[in-house]
Amino acid sequence: MNGSQDRASFARLNHRLIMAERDFTEPAGLPDRPWFRHVIYAPGLYTGYAVKTIPGIREAIEAKNLSRAVEQSNVVLAAVQRATRTLNGQGR
Repeated sequence: MNGSQDRASFARLNHRLIMAERDFTEPAGLPDRPWFRHVIYAPGLYTGYAVKTIPGIREAIEAKNLSRAVEQSNVVLAAVQRATRTLNGQGR
């Protein structure tokens, strides 16, 4: 590969990574906090700025809300599937 091809390849990969990160957002947002849309990390409901990983599922489990945990599991699964397609070059 020459330098021009390397730059083009890097640009395509970078675009996929950007799009995959966007795939981890949910337009409806998190339960009780629709302004937070990232399903992999967000500030905790009661932690101020401290991050919670996979917050929709985690907070539902902490609240002992099984139906919400299942619902949020489906939301996260869909986001991971979108990101996987994007990274494999089948997405946007």
